[in-house]
Amino acid sequence: MSATATGRLGRITLSLALPLALGLTACANDDSGPGAAKESAAPTTIDAALAKTVSGTTGTGKATGTAITLGLINQQGGPVSNPEFTVAAQAAVAYLNTELGGVGGHPLKLATCDIVSAESQGQRCGQQMLADDNVKLIVQGGLNVGTQSLHATLAGKKPDLVAVANPGPDVTAGNTYALNASSLAGKASTPIFLSDKLKAKTVAMIADDNPGNQEIAKSIKQGIEARGITVKLTTYPSGSADLLSPMQAVGAGGVDAIMPIAVTPTACIAMAKAYQQAAIKTPLLSSGLCASGAVKKALGDLPKWIFSGSMLNTNAPDPSGHVALYKAVMARYAPKGAEPGINAPAGFSSIFAAAKILTKAGPGALTTAKIADAAKAYTGPLLMGPPTLKFGAITQFPTLGAQAARYYSYEGDGKWVDASGGWINLPA
Repeated sequence: MSATATGRLGRITLSLALPLALGLTACANDDSGPGAAKESAAPTTIDAALAKTVSGTTGTGKATGTAITLGLINQQGGPVSNPEFTVAAQAAVAYLNTELGGVGGHPLKLATCDIVSAESQGQRCGQQMLADDNVKLIVQGGLNVGTQSLHATLAGKKPDLVAVANPGPDVTAGNTYALNASSLAGKASTPIFLSDKLKAKTVAMIADDNPGNQEIAKSIKQGIEARGITVKLTTYPSGSADLLSPMQAVGAGGVDAIMPIAVTPTACIAMAKAYQQAAIKTPLLSSGLCASGAVKKALGDLPKWIFSGSMLNTNAPDPSGHVALYKAVMARYAPKGAEPGINAPAGFSSIFAAAKILTKAGPGALTTAKIADAAKAYTGPLLMGPPTLKFGAITQFPTLGAQAARYYSYEGDGKWVDASGGWINLPA
């Protein structure tokens, strides 16, 4: 490992900006988010002024007009399941409808469709959304399967607001607007962080053979190599509990940084145990999805790594007030014991973005064309996400609003430190 790397960051690990991507969501997905280590009490006061800024709404009190229906497509109920996304979206809707007058006095209503485990279910959800004339805007969660058939079925006929984008049609489909670059933020931002902050020259990547995770690994590997960093990638069978062998096979002890594509609690726990058993001192770069309550419970505390994400760490200091707003609303409107991390922040913020887009489109006379124009012109700020978005600015991924990421170092006992000094790779 390079002396500069150890000198700058010591024994830490970084995380890719993977908050939800092709296989990153699992019933337990971003952590409890980077945010699982010592939860602070949720704020009791909701910052209505900030809520209006990020949602575009101007009202107060309960919405009483005719409802505006949002389609909500999420993956849950199967091996990869993210119910927290839906729960957080419902909490955001309840808050907007109860305290901010909905959108122009119209309450928001969710028409949901769940993808469980089959690609064909994307087609079913797409058909359901197209058949419902009340649905003029769709909000899509992170999908491990179903994206190909979903986008092929929608065929740009209704605007699709993607809360968690994965490589593939999420970032190329017509009339699609991806708020959260997820793993694709890692492809663009992690190489910058590795080279500029960690001064790494060599990286070892470890990924299971899940097709989605393989696609993520290869995509990020390409981005790192384009920065002039040498990368070795090794694969292991999905579900393996003992990762010591792949850790040794990839030569983890002789590189500047290790980057596992670990996106479920099981994989994160196995990786942490292998890292400890191998007595490796090399910095390990972990996804923010590993900063979960399940991982903390199994290990006694979260690993002292750096966790990255394309959204704010919900436990780190946040002068913007976005995290406090999120926690206060969730405390009031989400069910008791609801998962605050994983894909919950993305589900929550996507509703606020949808509200701002609908407000811009004119809630009194909505059409899919007006909503599409408003979505295309949406520049943020995204609640807990990049402060600036610009759809169409990234040639390779025309639906992405940004490929920015944040990096946070966990130092134990609930202490988080901003390791990147703000957002990396914001759009111009």
